[in-house]
This record gives sequence, structure tokens and C-alpha cells, in this order.
Amino acid sequence: MPNRRDFVRWSMLGAFLLGNSRFSADKAPEVPSLTKERLLPDRLKIGDKVAVVGLAGAVWNKKVIPNFKLVLENLGLLPWFAPSVYQQSGYLSGTDDERLDDLKQALLDPEIKAVFCIRGGWGIARIVENMDWVWFVENPKIIIGFSDITYLLNAITFRTGLVTYHGPVGNSGWNSFTVDALKKALFSSEVLQLSTDALQQIDAKIQRPGKAKGALIGGNLCVFASMLGSPYFPDCQGKILVLEEIGEEPYRIDRMLTSLRLAGVFSQISGLILGEFADCSPESPEHSYSLSEVLQQHFGAAEFPVLSNAPIGHTENKWTLPFGVEAVLDADLGTLTYQSAVVK
Repeated sequence: MPNRRDFVRWSMLGAFLLGNSRFSADKAPEVPSLTKERLLPDRLKIGDKVAVVGLAGAVWNKKVIPNFKLVLENLGLLPWFAPSVYQQSGYLSGTDDERLDDLKQALLDPEIKAVFCIRGGWGIARIVENMDWVWFVENPKIIIGFSDITYLLNAITFRTGLVTYHGPVGNSGWNSFTVDALKKALFSSEVLQLSTDALQQIDAKIQRPGKAKGALIGGNLCVFASMLGSPYFPDCQGKILVLEEIGEEPYRIDRMLTSLRLAGVFSQISGLILGEFADCSPESPEHSYSLSEVLQQHFGAAEFPVLSNAPIGHTENKWTLPFGVEAVLDADLGTLTYQSAVVK
């Protein structure tokens, strides 16, 4: 079955060959930065209405929908599921216009306090150029997701200053760790410190000591690297970069990291947080570097601190991370300390 990488490759190629005006590469769209100030959405409260939208891949297992409804209700929230959650257009949850309309409706509805995504997959890049950034500036609310939602989070925060949240989606495994992390991030205006599991750090694939300070950016490696060259790729200067991945062989990890290096990303960031990179072992180990070897080649002599095995993205336990919020990374202690509240 095609995976996210195949969708990206063939969809972009098909758009180029067909010359569809929606994907025209003749001229990159002009995307103004609406504000230089950081915008914080309001924290969630018991009884808040929240939207669940399908902005990327279609939902194949329909049991995900009632299961996620129960998760949100157990959090004390009142979920509204957009039509795109139930729709399918090829591998997408509705046409580009349908998915974009659902996002707009969720943002412009004053009763809705947060926007959750039912899943990732592929699709955000197809609709991002038609978003009106005023929607986000005039209606600052919590927007959360990961995987393909990486594209949306970084574009919004870079272009509007609105803090976005790298965290679980509807088809995630909502264990107690993930639920507690989300509640601490989105229901409280306290300043937080996150700590990694010390036992996980013993088995870290790569580790560089030191401290770094900067705002958080990044997300899924494949999606983040695919943003290179677009007008939505964030400013990396002085930032703490978060990267995670699943199901990619070491040579593909190497290729994506090399693209980021050649674009100057690793000469700009102040620190790096890596996820667990599950299922990223080579199919033929005798013909490949291991994942650890690839990471050592790229970051073994890095001049910035590197923290590995962080609970982010495609893993059972998930942090909810605020993109755009200043934090201090201590790779020696395995901690990430925010410098301010991440919601109002």
C-alpha cells in the first residue's frame, strides 16, 4: 500500500505534468507575514466546543471517529466533526476545496475553541496556498496535529506568529501519558518543564551535550524537508528543531537530512530534539548504514546539543509541543523547559 512518501512524490509529479493552475510552479505565491508578534490562543476549559477536521488523508477505519469522540468527551470537551472527516476523494478526506472550507468554518466559528485533526497522511501542501492568513490572526485558537499536519503548523506559526501544537491526532493511541501531556499543555497556563525517560536516553542513537535556547519548530522529517523551497518554510535561525519519523530506511533519512544540511538549516539552529524513529531499520542491513550510523554521521560532531528518543510524533507516548514558544533544551538532563506559558 502506498505510504506518505509515495503520495508526496507522485502527487507532486502529477501536478507538474498536468499543469494544473492550482499547483502552477511558474511563480511562487506571495505570502506576507501578517505579524511579528507571537499570538497565544486561549487555553481549553471543560465544556469548550472543539472541531475535528480532515485536512489530509482519508479515514479508512471508521471506528476511529467514535473512539476519538469518546476521548474528547472524556476530556470534558464538546466535539463537532466536520464533513471532511467522513469523506473520501482518492486518498484524501475530501476534495481540496472541501477540506479547506472545513478548516475555514472551524476557524471562523466563535464557539469553537480548538481545531483537532482526525489524522495525517498527505494533503496539507495542496491547500496551504489558498488559506487566508487573516483567519488565524483574527481567530487565534488551538490547532494541533502531527505527521502531515507538520506542514500546517510550521506555515501558520511562521506566517502569522500564532503558536501551534505538535501533538496527537484522532487516530493516535490515546494512552494516559499522551492524554496527561495534552492536558498539561492545553488546559493550563502554567509554565511547564518536560523530562525524557532516563532509561530511554541510555539507549539513545545520538546524543550531544549542552544547553540551547530558542523557539520550537519542525515535526515530521519527511514533511518538514518537503517544505524546503516553499514560501512556508520557517525561519530556522536560533530555533530548536524537532524531528521525528517512522518507517523510513536509513538511506532515506540520510537523504532528507542532507537536504536540510545543504539548505543551511543545521548551521542556523540552536538545538535539536529527535524522536524515536520507529521502524527505520534497513531491510538489508548488510547493504546499508544503520540508523544510528546515519545520525552519527550528521550530528556526531554537531556544535549544538542533541536530545534523542524524545516522545514525539509516531510513537505510543506523545508530548504536546508548542511551536513558536521559547524553550531551553538541556540535553544532559533530558529536559525541555518553556520560558513562558504556552496558552493564555
